[in-house]
Amino acid sequence: MRVFIDTSIFVDCLRSNPVISSKNFLESIEGENSGFTSTIVVAELSVGAYLSQRADAIEKTFRIISAASIIDLNKEIAMLGGKIYSELVREGKEIELNDCLIAATALSSGIKEIATRNGDHFKKIKGLKAVTPEDLGF
Repeated sequence: MRVFIDTSIFVDCLRSNPVISSKNFLESIEGENSGFTSTIVVAELSVGAYLSQRADAIEKTFRIISAASIIDLNKEIAMLGGKIYSELVREGKEIELNDCLIAATALSSGIKEIATRNGDHFKKIKGLKAVTPEDLGF
């Protein structure tokens, strides 16, 4: 099973009281080459780490991210993200551009499922199924 991992799942694990299902999910994919994420997710997580008052926030963030293979943003993914965003705007279903870029990264990599706590955003995107760790049995 190949699954894309949204920022919210990593955030679950960075909380002072981690969400156990998300923690178990990330542990299960580590080293399996089945979990993927985007450089956009890395950027979103790094904002939280750099704003954090915790001395170990950056180290902890990079350790959590290492559970997944990171897919770099390129011009094809950027163009697809722009297309997804513009289609959603036209349909009156606008979501954040970052989420469209994250979805475009998954779709361009042939990944059809995204583990997220923001299912209401990603369910608007054709060809992508939003799931939670609980949906995946964790």
